Amino acid sequence: MKAKVLTPGFGLFALALSLVTAPISAEPINTDRFGLYVVADDMDRARRFYEKLFGDPEIRMPGVFGYDVAGGLYAVVSREVYAVDATRGDTMRAYIQVSDINETFAKVAAAVPDYLEDAAVIVEGPFRFFRIRDPDNNMLELYSINLPPSE
Repeated sequence: MKAKVLTPGFGLFALALSLVTAPISAEPINTDRFGLYVVADDMDRARRFYEKLFGDPEIRMPGVFGYDVAGGLYAVVSREVYAVDATRGDTMRAYIQVSDINETFAKVAAAVPDYLEDAAVIVEGPFRFFRIRDPDNNMLELYSINLPPSE
């Protein structure tokens, strides 16, 4: 393999240009399912919280449980078992689309009212959303999109 020699001043631009103009593989990776995980300090507390939102877990293993959310896997992992060095809270934000944001807000407000970040549904253009935090300070955002009728 031949090494690239970078000249001062022009080297980084040339490298960036070569990366941008390099052929990109048109073959996508094969995937089976999208998933994400959040880290919990107290698995029992986290399970009680998430069961109020998503029902019974699909996966239950020592140190891990997970829920089917719109075909993806939303997993909760034990900090003690799998993520000792993870930063507490705000390590990811799940965006979960729902069909009726007002109904969802009412259900979440009834189930876990102390975890709501917003007092009401927020409207920003076509987006309507609200945020909640789980007991370990991880943020979840539930949203809907109301696009104007096409002309």
